[in-house]
Amino acid sequence: MSNPAFPELSRAPSLRTKTATIDPTLRDPMENGMQSTRAKFTRRRRKWQVTIDFLTNDDWTRLETFVQQDAVYGAQIFTFQDNRDPRNPVTLLVRFDPVPTYTDAGYVGAEFRQNASFGISEV
Repeated sequence: MSNPAFPELSRAPSLRTKTATIDPTLRDPMENGMQSTRAKFTRRRRKWQVTIDFLTNDDWTRLETFVQQDAVYGAQIFTFQDNRDPRNPVTLLVRFDPVPTYTDAGYVGAEFRQNASFGISEV
């Protein structure tokens, strides 16, 4: 079974340079104030913040349809193309974390635009 791909939009997504590693540590407090720790998992998982500025209405519709039907909000896994290094693009296997939120960007010409912001995390 193949995973759905993030949709092609007229505006390219921008992975901000803020990349975080998901902390795999389990912490258990002890009576004397110390903590007992251990790794829940040893695989490194990363998380990115993604923004897409000045979405057209068609792009907004395409993205919302993908979020609701293909990604089922944050439940389904999908592929996301990381093109920050054009010579070595990387295909990431991710899910939304959190799902997209939108802010008004005003009118560009005669068309109303929106900015999208969401997180993706590796599975």
